Amino acid sequence: MTRAEDFTERWPPAYDAEDLAVQIRSLVATGDLFERFYLNLPDDGSWCQGDIVQLESEFPYIDREGQPAVLENLGVRFWLLLSNTCDLSRSLDEVRWAQLVPLLDLNVGGEDLDVLRRYEYSRRFYVPTWARGTEMHFVADFTMPVTLDRPALNKAATRIAHLSFVAWVLLHSCLIRFLARDDGRFDTG
Repeated sequence: MTRAEDFTERWPPAYDAEDLAVQIRSLVATGDLFERFYLNLPDDGSWCQGDIVQLESEFPYIDREGQPAVLENLGVRFWLLLSNTCDLSRSLDEVRWAQLVPLLDLNVGGEDLDVLRRYEYSRRFYVPTWARGTEMHFVADFTMPVTLDRPALNKAATRIAHLSFVAWVLLHSCLIRFLARDDGRFDTG
């Protein structure tokens, strides 16, 4: 049985935080990460974790009254697919649902953009442009997951970009940091 005093200490992360921080910094430090962020693969109809998906939708959520709602002022055009690739390849009888997060269009520059591009935030994942010659910047907000009925991927969505291996490792590193970080419940400020 758990005692109340067991909850007075800050719980540590479920991974070695410094090792993960070093891994993220080393992936970013290569200097050409954003040139190698995406693979140019033919679309074979399969979906993979980390795919950038075009699917125009309002952002669905459960409101403070516990009712289904949409953020009408947050029309989302692009999403980052978070479901495991193996789940996306299984039959619908086995895995009916997929998870994704919206890609929020950023209008930032300078130091704010530099911090995002160093992947210093635990709740956000910077997604560089996939369209050569454009200056688009996006962020995937890990606090905004949405569940999608998988048939919608084939009916209404289009894959826009496919992550390279190094970008996929970076995504995993950032997801682990987000999901398994120390609890911070006693932090002030």
